[in-house]
Amino acid sequence: MPYAKRLIALLLSALVLTGALFGCAEEQGGEDAGFTMNACVCAPLESVDPAFCVDAETEPVFRALFENLLRTRLDEDGNRVLEPAVAKEYTAVQNFDGTVDYVFSLRSAARWSDGTRVKARDFVYAWRRLVDPATGSPNAAVLSMVSGYAEARETGDATRLAVTAENDATLRVTLDAPCAWFLSDVCTAVATMPLRSDAAGKYPDWATGANMPGCGAYCPSVWLKEQSLYLCRNDYYFDSHAAASNALRFVFAETAEQRAARYDSGEADYLLPAPGDAEGAQPLPLRQTICVLYNHVSDVFFSANVRSAFDLTLDRAAIAGALGGGQTAATGLVPHGVVNQPDDGRDFRDVGGDLLASDPEEYARRCAEARSEIHADGYWSGESFPEVTLLCPAGEGDCAAVARACERTWSKQLGVVVRVEEAERADFDARLAAGDYDLAVDSLAPAMGDALAWLAPYGGLDGANALHYVSKPYDLLLSVAETSRDLAARAAMLHDAEALLLEETALSPVVFGGRSELLRETVSGLRHNADGCPIFSSAAPTA
Repeated sequence: MPYAKRLIALLLSALVLTGALFGCAEEQGGEDAGFTMNACVCAPLESVDPAFCVDAETEPVFRALFENLLRTRLDEDGNRVLEPAVAKEYTAVQNFDGTVDYVFSLRSAARWSDGTRVKARDFVYAWRRLVDPATGSPNAAVLSMVSGYAEARETGDATRLAVTAENDATLRVTLDAPCAWFLSDVCTAVATMPLRSDAAGKYPDWATGANMPGCGAYCPSVWLKEQSLYLCRNDYYFDSHAAASNALRFVFAETAEQRAARYDSGEADYLLPAPGDAEGAQPLPLRQTICVLYNHVSDVFFSANVRSAFDLTLDRAAIAGALGGGQTAATGLVPHGVVNQPDDGRDFRDVGGDLLASDPEEYARRCAEARSEIHADGYWSGESFPEVTLLCPAGEGDCAAVARACERTWSKQLGVVVRVEEAERADFDARLAAGDYDLAVDSLAPAMGDALAWLAPYGGLDGANALHYVSKPYDLLLSVAETSRDLAARAAMLHDAEALLLEETALSPVVFGGRSELLRETVSGLRHNADGCPIFSSAAPTA
């Protein structure tokens, strides 16, 4: 037996003999026990604690190990569809006091990898742990709409959170008010996946080793920290017949170049993100908008004419095409993939329509109009316009690429001098809050798929409003939307707020985010959820 295989077998045996909680039987492991899907999606992991999943890169690992109440997919028309997962069904009841009760019925076939049933109390434990300040999760606010959240955060008493197990199969959650994204984003989020109290609650290192239970299609087997995480199929998974691959191995790489090398060498069958110009690369959308921000208290960009001129010259389609990673021209501030209102099956962007010009045939006319706007504000040539700085966050490639494209565009079409300056993220954010910039390029990608999360940062006058934009009508629309219990009226207010923000050129959305993936031709059956996260359980050798 080759040394590597002998080492893996010894490690597996040791884990079983020490009574590890994961449920991969000894005969399930091993590289020659069936098809193994090899994927390269992220750098080495420090932990597989769902409460600390903060980026799209590591999300595929968590979705292989855990299953939530619900899951999502896109239908043939591109609409976001909710599907049962651990919860086979749910009911919603609006109470007289304005609160809403959601009652989830859990399927009896939902099992942890050691055969134990997934119970309602596993969700109660995970959700209360998530909001407990002692946990320190950056994702705690994902449950901010649940009654008792504020009290739990203020007092440190997580039992204040209104989530209860009525019995093993029934979970009740009470919300302060109707929430448009509770089902589509909270009940499908990595952060709210269930946890076993007899694992996470007892063993400090439960999330940093292979001895942990999972309730997804796979469970941990061998974790070589800096190299790979080997998962074997969880035969107790409720949808186990859909798992085509016997094992799933995540190979780690720190940089994009190292990941590409893993794929090129044949060590990985799947690569994400992939170079956008790679042969066979397929685009995947992200719920992200990269924008130009105008400082409304600057000497130059307080002028609506100047902001309009800079916006009109942006060739969004050309910029998106040059990025080459699945990005598309922005048609609004809120990207695709954001729910309009629950259960109506529509996308907020589709309902709102195109609010920004990106037609290449109209570009020359828009540039001529932009020069007229500049002239109307007293700038008769590029030389008369003051040099301005375009700030962007260091190390965030797409933002830097958009900044450089904007710099070239404004120099060519308006004759102005724009100097790109990069700043580390902490300094970048501090300068935005202080108004210490002229222009900036930033990426907006809130964790929640709710339009308000894209619009709220630009309302009010607190430090979070990086634009320092002042609009009483805009603030009124947001305020009404935040307090409305009529979800249809709420959506209408948010559409009006977005339209107003862009009519006044408060900022300029440039591209909707995206990335590309590569899948080897020898593998087929890969699926994705509605957010473009790969789901590997159905991947199999091409027939």
